[in-house]
Amino acid sequence: MEEKVILTSENMKKYFRQSSEYIFLDHVEIIPGKSASAVKMVSAQDWYFQYHFPGNPVMPGVFQMEAIMQTGGLIINALKGKKNLSLLFRSCKSVRIHKAVRPGDVLKTRVILNSYRRGVAWFQGEALVGDALSCTIEFSLIAPDEIPCVYRERSNPN
Repeated sequence: MEEKVILTSENMKKYFRQSSEYIFLDHVEIIPGKSASAVKMVSAQDWYFQYHFPGNPVMPGVFQMEAIMQTGGLIINALKGKKNLSLLFRSCKSVRIHKAVRPGDVLKTRVILNSYRRGVAWFQGEALVGDALSCTIEFSLIAPDEIPCVYRERSNPN
């Protein structure tokens, strides 16, 4: 079993290819190949609050989902030799937004890896504010470089 990996805002960017505005995690603890938990300190200064919604700031539900999915992706990327593996969103089901997330909240995410085979990973995740669930989701990410060629040829019409 691999050792626990701890990421902070200082070293987290090494695992992400998107710009820092789209990283919705501040601190992550990962058991590679198994599970991860993360924290996002939700700030009134976060860029999306000026648009969603002026006078009634609410973190978009899809950003709660993204924070959970980023937590899940790190479970794979923290495995030895997979730090630079590209992971893409594949699908989600059983999504439920339970609670609004607002400036000043501490969003905590917890994700468990259910399976990881042939470049396809399935996860179960949740986000909480305090002890209250804010979002639950089952989702899948893919690593295109690990998917068997037959699948890639069928999914790419070119």
